[in-house]
Amino acid sequence: MKLSPLAIFMIGLMFLVIGVSYGLFQEWIPNTNDKAAYDEWGQKLDAEGAKMPAAVKRVENAQEMVKEISDNWQITVNRRTPPASVAAGGINIAVNPYDLTVDSRTFRNNVQRAVNRQLKAGGVLVVSGPQIPFPTDDPDTIMSSYYNYPNVPYPVVIFDLGQVTVRGTFEQISQNIRSWSNMPNYLAVADGLAITGTSPNMTGTYNLSVVGFVRGKKIAPSIQMAAASAAGAAAGQPAAGGAGQPPAVPAGRGGDERD
Repeated sequence: MKLSPLAIFMIGLMFLVIGVSYGLFQEWIPNTNDKAAYDEWGQKLDAEGAKMPAAVKRVENAQEMVKEISDNWQITVNRRTPPASVAAGGINIAVNPYDLTVDSRTFRNNVQRAVNRQLKAGGVLVVSGPQIPFPTDDPDTIMSSYYNYPNVPYPVVIFDLGQVTVRGTFEQISQNIRSWSNMPNYLAVADGLAITGTSPNMTGTYNLSVVGFVRGKKIAPSIQMAAASAAGAAAGQPAAGGAGQPPAVPAGRGGDERD
């Protein structure tokens, strides 16, 4: 069978249309759309990449701020908190509760000495000074009654010492009350100053409070917890802090460690 030129032309045209249609709809249009999408994506990546130096700078600034705050807090810790050992004049709350009752009396005496030294600042004559309260001898309540833990999230001694009376010149009394803001190892607040008399024999009275944030990385368990741990261990149960038991209680804000 011989095909006519028209039939051959039409068959060729049909294959041409098929080829063009395939190339258009299967190759060119999808590739064009993909290219446009990749171009758009690339532009967005370029835009985000252009932000990177600023983002890196913000991270560096944030890290510097964190370090500055940490350094400032460490300065405060070193200057305005009691030492972490009894020998240095502070307190170590990681010892067992029986030892803590003994050490706390030594700590109390050291705080009293620090307050007595501060009372004489400015060269005043101390008419009446405060007495630091003594801690309890009960090992079960020493942490809660004297160090206010866990009543507050971290161990701290708080002494509301009442009224102080000193005698001297106006300058001496003024220097005396200002000196409490620089008391070493403690945060002291003196307020309500009232001055009577005439210079150079003037009498000043004010109220005094002293706060000591206790350093430490851990707190020893209470007598009840230690007894329960020992009983559990004897019965073959996990000790306190093991699986299924309360963990050891860390000191610091919300359980964070503090120096």
